Amino acid sequence: MKIKYDKETDAIYVILSSDKIVESEEKLRDVIVDYNDRDEVVAIEILNVKENQHEIELPLILKSA
Repeated sequence: MKIKYDKETDAIYVILSSDKIVESEEKLRDVIVDYNDRDEVVAIEILNVKENQHEIELPLILKSA
């Protein structure tokens, strides 16, 4: 797992797998989940980290589409 922060876009990117991303879905406002071709979570992106407080329940976010 890798966690990256981009201060230019104010986003945190949590990379769970090196699999190719085939689909992305905004699960919550400013929370985007990326999936591989087996509907497994590959990464989670959280936008506007400094601007907004985010409460994320990972079990709900990590469930496949």
